[in-house]
Amino acid sequence: MIGRWGRYVVAAYKPTFHLPFMIFWAVGLTALFACVTGGVQRWRPDLGLALTAGTLVIDMLLLRALDDIRDQDYDREHNPGRPLPSGVVSERDLVALVGSGIALLLLLNAGREVVLLALAGQLGYAVLVIALDRYAGWPPGDRLVLHLAVNLPIQTLLSLYVYAAFLRAEQQRVSVVGLMAVVAVTFGALCLEFGRKATRRPRPGERTYATVFGPSVTSAAAFASAAIATAIVLVALRPWQPDAAGYGWGWLVLAPLALPAVAAVRFASGATRWPVAPTLAYIPVMYASFLAVGWLTKGASV
Repeated sequence: MIGRWGRYVVAAYKPTFHLPFMIFWAVGLTALFACVTGGVQRWRPDLGLALTAGTLVIDMLLLRALDDIRDQDYDREHNPGRPLPSGVVSERDLVALVGSGIALLLLLNAGREVVLLALAGQLGYAVLVIALDRYAGWPPGDRLVLHLAVNLPIQTLLSLYVYAAFLRAEQQRVSVVGLMAVVAVTFGALCLEFGRKATRRPRPGERTYATVFGPSVTSAAAFASAAIATAIVLVALRPWQPDAAGYGWGWLVLAPLALPAVAAVRFASGATRWPVAPTLAYIPVMYASFLAVGWLTKGASV
């Protein structure tokens, strides 16, 4: 079974992409929390953050496996090369992977009190959503907007786990600006969600928001999500205000917005789909901008 797990990881969870993606999520978001939280004077990554990043890496692998369990009937017809319908792994293999992974993550975070509760809540919600979809058929597969509403909190809860780990490490309390950062990155995730499904000519059987909203509205929603995320972060950082931690350097968070802007312009110019490269790059670049601002404002003087 371990060999099949390994082949699954190579096929469905390419480390060269997902490792930096998840590490930037953990470190970049934590840096943003450090920058907007007034009680934090100095910040540096530590072993606790390494544990948080490692948890995100494994957590996303489990979410990938849960998605494959849920989508196996659809993939059998439309994506037969996926690991589950192609026979690389069985559903039993993936269920065992998810169960073992959850146990490992809870064990790794066992001594972190509220952080453990945040993680358990996120994992429990994710398993419940996938189980309802796979075994009860809810929400129906053609209800894309309802699917989005049900699935999006999984990523929000994962960001709240990162926030809980930050608060514990820095001995801080929940703040409005910290929660604003969580809301902002949730909107950032919506940019990727809409952008990767913006197309003028859906493939046979493809599930895409373009069939619900139309290509232009889907593209506009993708860019608007990124713009809203950027606006919220700017309000939290207040780079125009001299006494704010993000003064001056906070404007760097505007840079990632160029990626969805380029994609939207190219799509409006007639591209069949949103360009893949800027769509996939936007999220890690967004988190990298948070890391840059946090390092330059709260880390450079240590």
